[in-house]
Amino acid sequence: MTTPSLPSLVLRGSSSTARFGDGLDYVQWEQDGQVTRIPLEAIEDVRGLGRAVEVMLTTAQADRPASVYAVHDASAAAVAMFCAAVHARLPERAPGGPRVDGEDLVTAVSEVRPRRPSRRVLLVAAAIAVFAVIDVTVGVLREPGWLVALPFVQLFACAGAFMVLTLGRGLYDGLRLPKHGITVMAELDHYTNNTKVYRYTDHNGGLHFYQDSTGGEQLELSYDPCNPSRAAAPLSLYLQVGMALMTVVGLGMACGGLGLTGYQFVVALRG
Repeated sequence: MTTPSLPSLVLRGSSSTARFGDGLDYVQWEQDGQVTRIPLEAIEDVRGLGRAVEVMLTTAQADRPASVYAVHDASAAAVAMFCAAVHARLPERAPGGPRVDGEDLVTAVSEVRPRRPSRRVLLVAAAIAVFAVIDVTVGVLREPGWLVALPFVQLFACAGAFMVLTLGRGLYDGLRLPKHGITVMAELDHYTNNTKVYRYTDHNGGLHFYQDSTGGEQLELSYDPCNPSRAAAPLSLYLQVGMALMTVVGLGMACGGLGLTGYQFVVALRG
């Protein structure tokens, strides 16, 4: 019976891409038009943080900070598969054995791949293009002053939409997951940019990480059994009320800004 080969995995994030596959003894990193190869012996650990991956390199000295290569805003399923694949291929290291600085083993490759824009970038570009067409149409057919006023109205609407997406989702998870999810005690793992990163294990034994700046050595988390990388910490009544109010404010900003934009566009077309 033959062992199935590992597929070529591509983990594409907002600003970088990681590649790994069968027969490779390195992870290929692509960022800002540069291609870098990270040998497996240079990797200390691979951490999945929901939709982000951190590849931590080895260090020769215990007190020396490790170099970290990160991919953000990738698919949660792809993150889990990528971490599992790299973990399975990492070499075993004897306790107390000689260690090297992984950064010294990383090599740059002459090959340069053109970076494809992410879907988020394309969506933002499309929204800007649509708004620009509306602004020019209103400015030409109705009043030139709207060429200046409407972009501020649309920025106002976008700020409101961002508030709804971030605070609204956080409030939804904070209210739903403690009742319908699985609650565990997560352990403090490490710090990243003054943010604490906690680790927890799901019901299938999968390891996940969660970022929070206010917890202690342990943090109570509730995760979605259908998507264990989606978790939420308990929300106080004060936070719930504040997030709900800000979500409503954001919804009003988004609806008001988009409504005014659409109204001016329709009036301009009608003449």
